[in-house]
Amino acid sequence: MTRTHFAEGQVLFREGDSPDSVFRLLSGSVDILRELDGDPILLGTVGAGQFIGEMGVVENRPRSATARAASEVEVEILTPTEFFDQITRSPQAARELIQRLSQRLREADDRIVNDERRGGQAHNTHKDADSHTGVVSVNNAYLSAKSPWLRRQLHTSLGLGDLPFVVGRGPVAREGLPSLQPDLKLNDTVPFRLSRNHFMIESRDGNYYVRDLRSTLGTIVNGQSIGEHFRGDDAPLRAGENEVIAGGVDSPFVFSVFIG
Repeated sequence: MTRTHFAEGQVLFREGDSPDSVFRLLSGSVDILRELDGDPILLGTVGAGQFIGEMGVVENRPRSATARAASEVEVEILTPTEFFDQITRSPQAARELIQRLSQRLREADDRIVNDERRGGQAHNTHKDADSHTGVVSVNNAYLSAKSPWLRRQLHTSLGLGDLPFVVGRGPVAREGLPSLQPDLKLNDTVPFRLSRNHFMIESRDGNYYVRDLRSTLGTIVNGQSIGEHFRGDDAPLRAGENEVIAGGVDSPFVFSVFIG
């Protein structure tokens, strides 16, 4: 076993690489990404104490995703033989591996069931001619930065597998906790455009919506203003690309939400 460091942004391995090692993350965090139509989709983030790349070694198949350092990280690199020897010698390590693989299998099963449910609902739902109803059957949904300014913070697209998904602002000095913990926390400066809890993407009855969370300046979804000071606080998402602006028409917080 060897130890090494990776700087933020460095790639530990890429999707399609040969599974020649397993990484145990000793410190820092690592983003797990997959490519969709040429764009990276964030599947999740791994924290210290977890294995990375063990699936490819267990299955003896090419890497199914890319691992990229989300911060400066220190890892322990194990050869396949060292990894299997460690699992054999340590019941605790074997239990942790089984629990993690079981969790992934359960999450995959849940996604299959949800996709089947949405597909069944699609047969009983007709989309309006102006395309303003919510989308029922969704295979892929992800959020990305549309404005160049926002891309400085949001570098990759985020998969929207778990809903609701809350977008909000990070805290400044002496600010308390927001009512909801944002799934995506972005930085802003005074005068703030983004509220601590600004908007959420949610699913209701198989349809997909953006809901403004009583933000200070409101949210614009495909040109429709929503929020406390407007007629309604939610708006449906349609198939394809949707534009979501948080904080007014000239706000730099411009997102794309892809439903397809």
